[in-house]
Amino acid sequence: MNLRSVQTSLSALLRGRESDTVEQRNARNLILSGAWLGFIDGGIASYLGVWMARLGATPTIMGMLSSGPQLINIISLLPAGAFVERQTDLVRVANRVALIHRSGYVLIALLPFFLGSPQIMFAAIIIWSLITIPGAVHYPALMGVLQNAVPPPRRPRVNANRWAIYSVVGTLCIPLVGAMIDHMTFPVGFQLAFALSFVGSLPNIYFFSKIKIPPFKADRVHGDPALPLLARLRRFASPFIESKPFVRFNLATAAFRLAMSMPAGLFSIFWVDNLHASNTVIGLRGSVGYATLVFGYWFWARVTNRVGHRSLLFMSSLIGLYAITTALSPNAEWLIPSAVIWGFFVAAIDIGFVDMLLLACPSGRQPTFAAVSNLLASVENFIGPLAGAALAQVIGVQMALIVAGVLQVMSGVFFILLPSREQERQAHMAAAASKP
Repeated sequence: MNLRSVQTSLSALLRGRESDTVEQRNARNLILSGAWLGFIDGGIASYLGVWMARLGATPTIMGMLSSGPQLINIISLLPAGAFVERQTDLVRVANRVALIHRSGYVLIALLPFFLGSPQIMFAAIIIWSLITIPGAVHYPALMGVLQNAVPPPRRPRVNANRWAIYSVVGTLCIPLVGAMIDHMTFPVGFQLAFALSFVGSLPNIYFFSKIKIPPFKADRVHGDPALPLLARLRRFASPFIESKPFVRFNLATAAFRLAMSMPAGLFSIFWVDNLHASNTVIGLRGSVGYATLVFGYWFWARVTNRVGHRSLLFMSSLIGLYAITTALSPNAEWLIPSAVIWGFFVAAIDIGFVDMLLLACPSGRQPTFAAVSNLLASVENFIGPLAGAALAQVIGVQMALIVAGVLQVMSGVFFILLPSREQERQAHMAAAASKP
């Protein structure tokens, strides 16, 4: 294959064919936009906790790093969802707040120029938490875009491909960034990794801007300012409470999310303090995990339409084995096979949670319903890391990881509340019939 044919093939991938439908172009741009998110996972998402651990962070500080953004989410998600429902161009909204959010990565990278180690940790927690505010706007806007960009039967495959391609980029970035950090003076390598996450993710905004969906029209329930505050709150809450699919989704996922978030602040401490892992080994662990994610997305995307999302999530609760096998690792090299477990089951969780949430959101109310669901998840993700840190203070980091893993497996029983495969099919048919 000569250079010209390679250029032609690449151009066809990026631009598509003139005969492509809007749906096909949307699917392609969703997938291409996802690729560049791998620079975030390959940089700040993988190494911020490691950096904090090398600065001497305790389980409590690491718990704050995980819980701080969730606390801000709790405060900001409802106003964010209401703001998004007043917008008509959800693609533009999602892109603008994504740029603001990722600018925080650069601020964290600059901290060592101005502060000492103890101050750096708390400043990083504050910035990492505050950039959750634009992130709170991005989430419901993204859900609104996903709801309208491609039809439900095609959505699992598109989402799986989107996540797979960013996982490929993450697979390549994580070990390279880890090796770079190990070969540079501390903390310059970490600073460059965080800056790379910002710069490398910019093309994501370009490709996402190419997605074409109809102007969003919210089916809002307007409040009456003459009513007492409690009456207005009841009127606001009633659509969420009265929506049985929405209530069942959030009840079914609550315990699992809580258990999943418990060890969030403990892994980096265990890798650095207990196993004395180098940044290169931590990077290789991440690379193997993301490579498995690619396979997982491919595998689960083909399984999901045959077994249904409820069965998918039942199987995904085996993610608890990741925390257990990590805690039982005799040395740092054993983190690599544990990462295979993480990648395989996280892919199932990603596909299952997104599609089940979109199924539970009424048409015209996706941004606000997604924001409320994210708020509930933030409450659970706020409590979980603090509970995990408190548990680690009592029984140690290793035993806390094992307990969290067992709870993750057990919490999967609540997925029985989710719709069966046949109920999913009927809901999709009803949604398609209601569209003009």
